[in-house]
Amino acid sequence: MRMPSLRRIVLGFGMGLLLAGAACAEPPTPMLWKVSKGESTVWLLGSMHFLKDGDYPLSRDVDVAYKDAGKLVFEISPDELNSPATLALTLQHGMYHDTHKLQDDLSPTTWQELVAYGEKNNLPAVALQKFEPWMASLTLVALESQKMGMKPDAGLDMHFMQMASADHKPTGGLETVDQQLAIFYTSPLKAQQDMLRQSLDEIGDFPKEMNKEHDTWRRGDSDAMIVAAKKEFAKYPELYQKILAQRNRNWIPQIERMLVGNDDTLVIVGALHLAGPDGVVHLLQQKGYTVERICTGCAKIKH
Repeated sequence: MRMPSLRRIVLGFGMGLLLAGAACAEPPTPMLWKVSKGESTVWLLGSMHFLKDGDYPLSRDVDVAYKDAGKLVFEISPDELNSPATLALTLQHGMYHDTHKLQDDLSPTTWQELVAYGEKNNLPAVALQKFEPWMASLTLVALESQKMGMKPDAGLDMHFMQMASADHKPTGGLETVDQQLAIFYTSPLKAQQDMLRQSLDEIGDFPKEMNKEHDTWRRGDSDAMIVAAKKEFAKYPELYQKILAQRNRNWIPQIERMLVGNDDTLVIVGALHLAGPDGVVHLLQQKGYTVERICTGCAKIKH
């Protein structure tokens, strides 16, 4: 049975912890909403965590939201993300620390395919042996993305973290590094093995599929994004809840607190977290907040 695509998981997950298509003449129109309560505004911006330098500048709508916001909030705060403790924590949970090795947890076929991939991508077997399966899976996604010219340091999160730092705007986070990593390192071994197996199986189609997702993000097409995600997660409702739905619900009380007072905030999270019936936008609408899609460049897209 196939796991949901790791590309899809990364799109909805803040993988700034780890390391499509030609740039278009028109600037991207990422998913952007304006949430209002009295004099307070929270802007919600959907990120893609691996982008190209050519994806900038963004639409004017996003520039307006950034200039309006007195504070920026990400899935993980920049202070924590850039802390040496983050790398230490990632290595602690993503690597073996005894005589056990990755080869012990994989079938001979999967291990040989992984070794062959490593030889082609300057990733020696001795290094691969130290990765736990989930870490190996995400490493493949990162390497394949970077081969396409898509880089984590060009991702929307990192772009705005750098801008906030330069403009001395305060920042914050919705969750911790360990909370994000736990989604993977607490997964059963079988699930981790399946993730790695599927990552290897999809390498041949990776550029084509990543270009589709990249194009969907550039167009700000939230409907297309959630339809594709729901299809891939259909056989894995528990994973869908763990990676997307439950985290979205956890963030709502924090966003509500941002709407108290007169300060405006820009919240930047993985695009999948904003879309669909379990998305942050719909959850806020259910609570009675005024939520407006801001997208002057995508009038043909259903909001």
